[in-house]
Amino acid sequence: MPHSMRDNAALEGITFSEKSLANRVKAMGTGDEQTVLKWKQLNTEYNVTAMKFLQTEDFDTALDLLNRAKQLITADVKFGDQDDRRKLLAITYNNMSCIYKRRGLLKTALSFAHKALKLETESCKADNPACTHLNLCAILSRLDRHQHALQHCQCALELLERGEHMGGVTPGLLNDYQDDPDSSILAVCYHNMAVEHEHLSQSDAAIQCYLKSVEVARQELGPSHPVTIAFERRAREAEDKMEAKGKASARGREKKSDYDRTLMAAGPKIKAARATGTVTRAPARR
Repeated sequence: MPHSMRDNAALEGITFSEKSLANRVKAMGTGDEQTVLKWKQLNTEYNVTAMKFLQTEDFDTALDLLNRAKQLITADVKFGDQDDRRKLLAITYNNMSCIYKRRGLLKTALSFAHKALKLETESCKADNPACTHLNLCAILSRLDRHQHALQHCQCALELLERGEHMGGVTPGLLNDYQDDPDSSILAVCYHNMAVEHEHLSQSDAAIQCYLKSVEVARQELGPSHPVTIAFERRAREAEDKMEAKGKASARGREKKSDYDRTLMAAGPKIKAARATGTVTRAPARR
């Protein structure tokens, strides 16, 4: 896929950063504080630029950049401390997961998301495990594993409510919502919980979570934000669906009651008809 001038400029910037890091390592070694800083910056460049290429569905370039990030983190030449490496590798795996999810390779996406979560649980510098749980929820939902998807949402909500790991959103996570990285993770979490409750036919819980997602989105993003508007629409649709289902159920109960009343009224006549041999009996069940 041919790249735009802007894309080429971004790739040239990464090439410059790679050379700059190599020169710094030669001069100062890998333990130097500024060298480690350049290493972190290059990893961030790889990930952020990869997610920009994901937006244009240039999957090959995006994966190439993330594989370069992975190689830089896992190479024999080590930068930073172990927790730094775990944190950056978790971000990279999470973004790989987002790419494979977008391509519809859900089992591969799930594998990378699980790897990311494992690294985050082992690191005291985890970027945002709540985002990883939400990523896992989205993948599992598309695999029709809704109970497990809901459990990951609940884990994310617990982390967010405790105020833990409130770092930046992992690039690529919110692409499913066509939103920028400044979106409300908490609103997305409640929305995802609502969707999973709905899949599990837990209507009351679904409505409560939809309404909560709207409330949080209004507070954190404002009433005119596209995500707020989208969540309001989905909440209304869910309420309408639940109301229609309730009416259908009521009609069903009314029909059954009418049938029961008719049957009771006809009972004596049926007995009389059977006595004269004009009505046949159903065959006995075995």
